[in-house]
Amino acid sequence: MVIRRIRDHVADHDWFAVAVDVGIVVLGVFLGTQVSNWNEDRVEREQARDYRARLIEEVAFNARQFTAQRLYYEQAKTYGREALSVLAGERELPDTDFVVAAYQLSQTDTTPAKTYLFDEMTANDMVTRLGDAKLQQATSDYYLGLNASNRVIAETYPYRTLIREVIPYDVQKQIRDSCGDREVRLSGRLVGVRLVVPCPVRLDPAIAARAAGIVRATPRIEVEMTRYIASLDEKLDQLGPGVDYSGTLRRALSAAGTTSAS
Repeated sequence: MVIRRIRDHVADHDWFAVAVDVGIVVLGVFLGTQVSNWNEDRVEREQARDYRARLIEEVAFNARQFTAQRLYYEQAKTYGREALSVLAGERELPDTDFVVAAYQLSQTDTTPAKTYLFDEMTANDMVTRLGDAKLQQATSDYYLGLNASNRVIAETYPYRTLIREVIPYDVQKQIRDSCGDREVRLSGRLVGVRLVVPCPVRLDPAIAARAAGIVRATPRIEVEMTRYIASLDEKLDQLGPGVDYSGTLRRALSAAGTTSAS
């Protein structure tokens, strides 16, 4: 319609009318582009609010998981220090308690911290919508730290395999059944595992004595146990700050959400 009108005005040499028609076309294109841009910006702002809210929950979940894992590894380390002191001749424990301590040290929770939501935001180029440059950098640094932390949490050392090779299977099963991993849930969600402390298992004295003797006679057992306890310190060194960093980032994201909504 407009193109035909312009053609007719050109044929009539009505240049003023031509200019008006062209102006109408340009204005229409401009307004259409602006409306499209405004709508796209509105959609992205809504997506950013949704991502920010979900990211806050992901960071909060990580903090809860870190707390559960830290308690778990503190429990395992306590068992390990008890068993190591026996091997070093620094104390005596009943055979059952020694075998339980040696076994429980090897328990592990290698569940990684959650990063999938930030990974999704990065893939969708939404990180810049989180807030100012400082918040973007803080969020990026947090998740970069998680990648390093997850590698440390996932590491295991030969002691775990070694102790499970030498302790008789029936003894291991009794320990696991009585005081192995128990789920830790919050609002129905699994956030970690815990150990039953003190362990209520009651082993037959003869069986416990045999198992304890096997553990004591295992080559390099004290060396491998020492290294494994040290690896728990490495995990705890990651988990403690992880709780603090999660809390700091969660508060910053919440504050940015409040600012953007106002």
